[in-house]
Amino acid sequence: MALCRGCRVGDRSCRFGADLFDATSPEEGVAFVQCPADFDGGPEVAHGGWIAGVFDDVLGRFLAHRGVKSVTATLSVSFLMPVPVARPLVLRTRILSREGRRITMAGALRLEGEHQDRATAEGVWVERRPDHFERHRAQMSADRPETP
Repeated sequence: MALCRGCRVGDRSCRFGADLFDATSPEEGVAFVQCPADFDGGPEVAHGGWIAGVFDDVLGRFLAHRGVKSVTATLSVSFLMPVPVARPLVLRTRILSREGRRITMAGALRLEGEHQDRATAEGVWVERRPDHFERHRAQMSADRPETP
């Protein structure tokens, strides 16, 4: 699976540890991830921000793997059980529906070999228009205060 721009530019592996990915069907995929120890949010437990970030990254990259360039519109995460750091995890992705450019997806995070979800996520990704980043840059420039 292709890396996001941040990791590609940095010439490194995925910062979320999501380097191994397999599309199991046109609508589903699985990523093998591991929370780095430096994302420890409690004693040997993954920080919630890492969990949300890995869902955002993997679900969005699944769409990219399917040829859909998208941005995240919404993401809701349910933290069900502690997610340990430095242990192999499995993140399953699934496309739930598509309406025009809006794609609803779900994900589930488990310890490798377990059958109980430790966290789940659902969100909406929007297929980008070709001028997405140009419009974004123009808005950011307009929002900058003038320098004397």
